[in-house]
Amino acid sequence: MRDAPVYDFDVDADPLMVEDPLAGYVALKDKAPPFFWTPRNGGHWVALASQDVLHVMQHPEKFSSRRMSVTVNPGGPAMIPLTLDPPEHKRYRQFLRPWFESSAIAPREAQVARWANLYIDQIAERGACEFVEDAASRFPVSVFMEMFGLPLERIDEFRVLMTAFFLADDQKEQTSLSNRILGIVSSLIQERMANPRDDLLSEMIAAHFEGRKLSFDETVSISFLMFLAGLETVTHAMAFGFRHLAANPAQQQQLIDNPDLVPAAVEELMRRYSFVAVARQSNADIEIAGVTVRAGEMVHCALNLVGMDETLNPDPDRVDFERPRCRHAGFGNGVHTCLGIHLARLELRTFLRLWLEKIGPFRLVPNAPKTPMRGGTVMALSSLYLEWDRRG
Repeated sequence: MRDAPVYDFDVDADPLMVEDPLAGYVALKDKAPPFFWTPRNGGHWVALASQDVLHVMQHPEKFSSRRMSVTVNPGGPAMIPLTLDPPEHKRYRQFLRPWFESSAIAPREAQVARWANLYIDQIAERGACEFVEDAASRFPVSVFMEMFGLPLERIDEFRVLMTAFFLADDQKEQTSLSNRILGIVSSLIQERMANPRDDLLSEMIAAHFEGRKLSFDETVSISFLMFLAGLETVTHAMAFGFRHLAANPAQQQQLIDNPDLVPAAVEELMRRYSFVAVARQSNADIEIAGVTVRAGEMVHCALNLVGMDETLNPDPDRVDFERPRCRHAGFGNGVHTCLGIHLARLELRTFLRLWLEKIGPFRLVPNAPKTPMRGGTVMALSSLYLEWDRRG
């Protein structure tokens, strides 16, 4: 057993993370040990090497997901099934799976296309947009709000609340925001219990879970997770992916000429620009990477670096839409692989295809305002200024 390597790194505020957290992690991989201890944020481990990251993610019996961030309030609301460990996790995931499996999501293609067309048509004639504000933060949010049963007229309120939640770095503020979200979903659940509609929430309330209906608290916990996951993740995938395409006109043209490559492009962009790094808590003293992780210690896992492992993806810096095999953990890994993976892929494929059909080639706006970025567990691009030649 060797001594634990120590490296000073703050997952939220490290200088490497401020300018561009995705590039920062790649740079960190060259600077720091592959598995190290940092004294920041109360002290925790950081796993950068894909074999260590995947080992932690694939062994929930050793590493618990009850706390998934080294900076987030450990006393925050439970999020079923995300913050549960097996066997409890499997029970709830199996309950939710029928609404999110590929056969259930495929019939929603027309609904997804309707929302994509709406937002693209709204900006097509402008010749320019701030992509995050005008499209990326609205399209997937609208799809999910309609699917789940959230009131669409409150989209702007929910977007602001969601962004504030992920930016909160103060425990008091985060608790306040959590309580606001819990209040919203609790009121909605009560309304649907009294007046069911044709939406996922009503179906979930009416469904049987192990011979009974979900309790009110269980429904609130699941809905809290759905609110955050459904209103956030795809937005970032769109922003990072479109930033790359805007700077690479030849690859845009490749997709315009070969639209059948769009699904592969979505996967490759997700690999190259994965934006999630989560933590796990050790259940016992465990040896990993030649050092001992003590029971109760946190391990911050750079899921975003799995796709950048040259042993999994040769020449990982290069974006290649014809890559023979695209391996990454952008949608998570292990038992906690994203439940909404099929919906996310459908949204990303549909929007990119329709955007290229209707907008055509596009580019970054020269001398646009500098784009702030967010580090932490879910990395984000807060703005993206695009322009294009208007058609007709």
